[in-house]
Amino acid sequence: MISTEVEFYQGTVGPLFRIIRTPEKILAHLLFIAPLFEQANQTRHHISRSAINAYHQGIESIVFDHYGTGDSHGELIDASLALWQQDILCQLRDIKTQSSHAIYLSLPLSAVLLLSDEMLSLIDGVLLLQPDFNGKRFVQQFKRIALAAGLTKDNNTQGNKSKNTAADEDETVEIAGYLMNANLLDELAGQNINKLADFDIDFHWFEWQAQSEELSPSRIKQQQALANKNNKLLVQQVDDVKFWQATELQIAQSFLAQEQLIFSQLAFSILVLSKTETN
Repeated sequence: MISTEVEFYQGTVGPLFRIIRTPEKILAHLLFIAPLFEQANQTRHHISRSAINAYHQGIESIVFDHYGTGDSHGELIDASLALWQQDILCQLRDIKTQSSHAIYLSLPLSAVLLLSDEMLSLIDGVLLLQPDFNGKRFVQQFKRIALAAGLTKDNNTQGNKSKNTAADEDETVEIAGYLMNANLLDELAGQNINKLADFDIDFHWFEWQAQSEELSPSRIKQQQALANKNNKLLVQQVDDVKFWQATELQIAQSFLAQEQLIFSQLAFSILVLSKTETN
């Protein structure tokens, strides 16, 4: 039986719902960062699979809902990019205070838009699942999909604006059923890979790409930009179902197998290192 604990962790301004799976002997820690808006619902089942796989390799996993989302406290309208980032940092600092083991982040899809230099300074590695470092494009696509489905509602008293001023801080917008402060979308749109400083930790990038497909120029540019910041970047091609786009629950088995191999290699290297230090 998997040792599972469900709790409410005290975040920056309110409790965060968390599920922690703790193996008998912890070799490392893995914090799963949920992607944004509907992507969170589309990936939840897959994150659970990954967390269980990590558990079986001696890796403690933590899955949580951002403030104002899922089962965490608060309302989305009160959330901001800075708040979500601080909640992640609080959890990373707590782990480092309580443990000397390596810490990894899992960042699927839009979750990568929450990444910051301070987070990178606290961890040992990152797993990226079809990441999109272009915040502007993510927000545009989010709005476009909602508009096509007739699920966008502008609640601004003065209509659409490209920029918000101090007087507009209370403006809200409803997109795809999500009511939020318009500033949140502006903050996310401003996120891009160039905001990150150079770093020296392990990066595993899982790119969904069929054998017959070629990467788009923009995608190649993103990967090269990240490679220029980190010489430990490893890009792995995944030819499997894009489960976050499926109309029903789908499992990307080949991805899980590739990810499991990374977990296994990580656990093995930690065991070898610990034995070397002991001798």
